[in-house]
Amino acid sequence: MKKYCLLFLLILVSCIKEVIPDPEPAMLLGPLNNNNCNTAIVVNDQQSQVNFSWQEAQHTDEYELVVRDLLTNTDAKKNSIRLFTSMVLERGKQYSWWVNSLSDQKETVGKSEIWTFYLEGLQNSSHFPFPAKLISPENNAQVSLENGAFTLRWEGVDLDDDIISYDIYIGTDPDELQLRVENHTINSISANLMADQIYYWKVTTRDDEGNVSNSLVGSFRTTL
Repeated sequence: MKKYCLLFLLILVSCIKEVIPDPEPAMLLGPLNNNNCNTAIVVNDQQSQVNFSWQEAQHTDEYELVVRDLLTNTDAKKNSIRLFTSMVLERGKQYSWWVNSLSDQKETVGKSEIWTFYLEGLQNSSHFPFPAKLISPENNAQVSLENGAFTLRWEGVDLDDDIISYDIYIGTDPDELQLRVENHTINSISANLMADQIYYWKVTTRDDEGNVSNSLVGSFRTTL
């Protein structure tokens, strides 16, 4: 009887699959968020080499650096097994960047936070405002309405400190957002919303020189 029990336990143990953990998101180090990236190495009048670095992420075999040109919305990618790499970029532009943690054993990707920076050009002229950071509600959060309304909040940053207004877009379809408030001058609005509904929203920032930037599209759900 003991032999049968031992055989059963051996078979049971052999059938248990090893749980492989997902790669964790990396912590970004530099270039700093909402910074003018003054540590970049000038290559020529049009380009500079930007050095990127991040902290080690657990259960990760390789990292994928993604740098997005916020004017053209195009991405440049570069893989590295180290905690740093560099990329030559066009000067006088605004970029966002993040790092994907990759594993040889899992298809799941660990995505870091998204940071932005401005790469200085030849002249220290007017800078584009950074995309607004959506503060409240947090992405994919559930919120309770008060008298049928909820207060949306965000943060705006411009190296020239000359932001003059915001346009706020809200809708139930992320591809068809409707302009809810135009030329708003403070960092919050009280929006009238329906209960038990998924909403999407974004903020357009405009500075004194007419430069414009758009935030990411956030989403949230109102409760009954």
